[in-house]
Amino acid sequence: MSKIVVLGAGISGHTAASYLRKLLPKEHEVIVIAPNSKWNWIPSNIWVGIGAMEPEDVTFELEKVYKKNRRNI
Repeated sequence: MSKIVVLGAGISGHTAASYLRKLLPKEHEVIVIAPNSKWNWIPSNIWVGIGAMEPEDVTFELEKVYKKNRRNI
């Protein structure tokens, strides 16, 4: 069994972790280390800055995504 650590859960880190989890056998563990618990779609932050969107519109909790991946794979 291997433990793979992905540093960061931005576009690249999140994508890498998702693909690794899908491609590797279940006995391997994929661990994501991120500076916070939410994923943020940074290009949309400008809309938050001008009041056209709320922060909740451009972020979501990573834990829900990773728990779902763990169950489905």
